[in-house]
Amino acid sequence: MCAIAPGLGVDQWRAFAAALLGTATKGSSAEAPRLPAEAGIITVQNVQGYMHGLFSYKVEPHLRHGRVLSVDNFVVLDLFDLAGIAETLLRAMEVLARRLGCAAIHTTLSDRYIPLDSRRNPIPDCFRTEGHRQETIRFCKDLAVVNDNSPVATGGLREVE
Repeated sequence: MCAIAPGLGVDQWRAFAAALLGTATKGSSAEAPRLPAEAGIITVQNVQGYMHGLFSYKVEPHLRHGRVLSVDNFVVLDLFDLAGIAETLLRAMEVLARRLGCAAIHTTLSDRYIPLDSRRNPIPDCFRTEGHRQETIRFCKDLAVVNDNSPVATGGLREVE
């Protein structure tokens, strides 16, 4: 997590993860044991167990999209295959969102992913003038077939829960 939040203490991350994973057990039902938790952390690891990427997620209601998979803390930690790890995480997001019946995926990225040379825009400029600062970028992916939650080949993903 230090990659996207320098200075973040291990205890802070553990407290965040415990709170997030604690919400995942609330509301679980015996009727749907195969559904993933509605909140959690997904990681990409190699065969030796070294972590190469992760994201945290939570299913939330959204005014325009209805049920969405809200993704935060998207981190890729690979020196040689950044795109490959990112693609694996993105595929896991989509599989997870479809299995949870979400209509869209909202991803909030750390400011380290914001290009410094982006064009000026009057709306964000107004926010900056009033003392706001840009911290994240949020991406949205509409999932065209919301109710088709048929099993999807995970392409080697061990678990998406």
